[in-house]
Amino acid sequence: MLAIGIDWATRAHVAVFMTKPGEVLARVAFDNTYEGYLHLLDRIRAYAAELKTDEVAFAIESKDLRLVDFLLANSFTGYLVDPNRMEGYRLRYCSSGAKSDDRDGFVLADVLLKDRDQLTPIRTASDAIQRLKMLLADRAGFVTDQVVLTGRLRTCLREYYPAALELFADVTGLTSLAFLETYPTLERTQNLDDQTLSDFLKVHHAFSRKRMQRMLDALVKPAIPVPAVIVEVKHKTTLGLVAQLQVVQKIVDRCDADIRVALADNPETKRFNGLPGAGPIISGTLYVLFGDDRTRFANAHEVQSYVGTAPRTIQSGESRMVGFRFRCHRDYRAVITRWAFSSLRRAQWAKCYYNQKRREGKTHYHALRCLANILLKIAFTIWKRQTEYDENNYLAQIARHRMNNEA
Repeated sequence: MLAIGIDWATRAHVAVFMTKPGEVLARVAFDNTYEGYLHLLDRIRAYAAELKTDEVAFAIESKDLRLVDFLLANSFTGYLVDPNRMEGYRLRYCSSGAKSDDRDGFVLADVLLKDRDQLTPIRTASDAIQRLKMLLADRAGFVTDQVVLTGRLRTCLREYYPAALELFADVTGLTSLAFLETYPTLERTQNLDDQTLSDFLKVHHAFSRKRMQRMLDALVKPAIPVPAVIVEVKHKTTLGLVAQLQVVQKIVDRCDADIRVALADNPETKRFNGLPGAGPIISGTLYVLFGDDRTRFANAHEVQSYVGTAPRTIQSGESRMVGFRFRCHRDYRAVITRWAFSSLRRAQWAKCYYNQKRREGKTHYHALRCLANILLKIAFTIWKRQTEYDENNYLAQIARHRMNNEA
């Protein structure tokens, strides 16, 4: 068997070839270009001339690379090594855990020869999953941008125009941004009368007498004097932030529309739609997480550990410690935790469970992770058995479990 450990980077990669543990045949540095991939392929064929393609395998720390697609397309077997586990593997060969491109390539190839049965094979995802994964990742990135811009806008308004923060519950709402675009300073609102404000709100489909009166009261309050130079600079910054937020919101809306199209008529995501608090984003995320391969996760605990909702248990002799799991897929944990929060308004049992954990002394986010753990277990069962969520059935299972414990 020819084992290839690949340490990847943005512009160039390093591949280490081995056929026996600890014995390096060659180290190949190649660019992250098509010509570089062809160069690697030539070197592989030179060292594996007498081997079948299924006897050539590579190990890498990320599967979302064009290089991985290229090698899989040439019928080589790929294995994924979790970056969190690489820290432990490095300690096998160097007590300091030092990292370098050549060293990591060596570690990956050696681990592939020694512990291949412990590694996760890389399988090509379907077009539907790849499309949905990219859409969700792009949307998450733009939502992050939106959060950052919102924070900057709030800070900017506090410096010269604090009354604007009292006008709308959401300063980044469409009506709020349009108002700031039209009235970027408090001085501009001095001639704003009832009729003008009423017309503005009606145009933006946000009119109500209560809202209009609240806005007028906020605008006529005595304001702390702000130097003209600050107003001059900051109102231009506000206009720039408003323009950026409007663009980002349009992109997020477009991503949402594309995600809904990608989820349409998909039987896998329709099963997840029935879960409490699961909208298009959660359903899509669960589909990408589980995938089409029913053998990817053997049990629910594997999913919970991968996502990071399950705690980390360390036990030795009579000592047992349970703590927060740091090594996991944090993006999934963030999404699943938000899902748990959404489920509190949709399922009474979820709210009761959350309240129970809070009474036990757990913090808000700890209680949400506990609830997320339960929701992932339900989602795993739905995925594994290809069934649908039935709340009455689940409540009956809870009742039976409670009766058995009390018996």
